[in-house]
Amino acid sequence: MKILVIAAHYDDAEIGCGGTIMKHISAGDEIRYAITSADEYRTGDPQERLDEQCDVLKRMGLNTTDMILFSYRDELSTIIGTLDSFKPDIVFTHFENDTHQEHARASTIGQAVGRKRGITTVFYDSGSSYNFTPNIFSMIDFDEKMYLLEVFKSQIAAEAISLDIIKRKNAYWSTLITNNPSGYAEGFVVRKMKWII
Repeated sequence: MKILVIAAHYDDAEIGCGGTIMKHISAGDEIRYAITSADEYRTGDPQERLDEQCDVLKRMGLNTTDMILFSYRDELSTIIGTLDSFKPDIVFTHFENDTHQEHARASTIGQAVGRKRGITTVFYDSGSSYNFTPNIFSMIDFDEKMYLLEVFKSQIAAEAISLDIIKRKNAYWSTLITNNPSGYAEGFVVRKMKWII
């Protein structure tokens, strides 16, 4: 499958769906990352954050050529047109109800790319969503997810990432679908999905 991961900032996707993306990579799926506000400077030095994301891609076994960077100034139609050409099977994007304006913008982009028939659109929470009630869950290896998240040292130092909160949230999602007290899961909202049996 072709998987398109859309994130406003460099760490958003790993927070919301990093464990599940690793499962797609293990399955041999083709992954493409799109960062829609790559030059946004309020959350830290863009170059430092890019370097961290490149290190994460390396840990995932991906290349920097698997990532497309956009400016927060780019027109939505330009971004959507570029991402349409990838023809993904699944789009992972921010949940639409989000207090961060760049996350909400990325969600709009993801929904537009996922508008076509045959594309499953999956919404994740990167920490600032509201009214987020998952209706589908993915069991993950949290150590593998932590291996990715620990790279974002600038955001951990700025307290923009709380590894403890992410771990507790993923542990809670697991309790909704399994009796395993030491399990972890990522929760998603799926609005349009092709059921394959």
